Amino acid sequence: MRKNVIKFNLTDVALKNYAVQYEHVVNHHQSFAIGFGISPNVSLPFKQTLLDQFGGNEDAKRAIETTTFNKITVTPEYRFYMGKKGAPVGFYVAPFARYTHMQIEQDYAFTPSDNVPHLAHVKGKFDGIGAGILLGTQWALSKSLTLDWFIVGPCIGAMNSSFHGTDDMSDMSAEDKANLESDIESVDIPLWKIDATVGNNVVDAKLKGPFYGVRAFGFNLGYRF
Repeated sequence: MRKNVIKFNLTDVALKNYAVQYEHVVNHHQSFAIGFGISPNVSLPFKQTLLDQFGGNEDAKRAIETTTFNKITVTPEYRFYMGKKGAPVGFYVAPFARYTHMQIEQDYAFTPSDNVPHLAHVKGKFDGIGAGILLGTQWALSKSLTLDWFIVGPCIGAMNSSFHGTDDMSDMSAEDKANLESDIESVDIPLWKIDATVGNNVVDAKLKGPFYGVRAFGFNLGYRF
């Protein structure tokens, strides 16, 4: 019996996401699978929310529109196949978990009240863990080939993020530093908490809150062995 399947997600390529999955049959109706994905140069999370708030500031607008992340995902799942043919063929229900990691590095320009321009070098990261349930079906195209369709799989989780910027801000007044902290913390991302600290040489921001997502309409071509 061919108990293993290696799959490549065909649909995600159009979205610049490259994902593979390994599936192993545990018994007649169950299997375990784990997927790995990488997405180079994806858009900034909450991009539209940030543009709505800071679109009038040209420096901020340019930074938001040009910022991209590199994203990595790891997705383990356990499948329950409902059909008579058994795993890994037929309709399945699959509880899954997902770990997401994103990294960014950029230069951000801003000008305080004294009109002296600043350019902060910023490094940031997002780390999130979530869970959901995937509905899908997998066909055996031949003894060796399969086609796996992710029909729909909503998920919810929690994410932590941190940003660290460096720049010589010793010439900024205490009021300007306080205003910068306030501006960062006033970004309205529903259900998220933001804490910012501005010093003479650093700008730190920590964010945490929920995230929502869905795995849907993905087609995976697999090799069974």
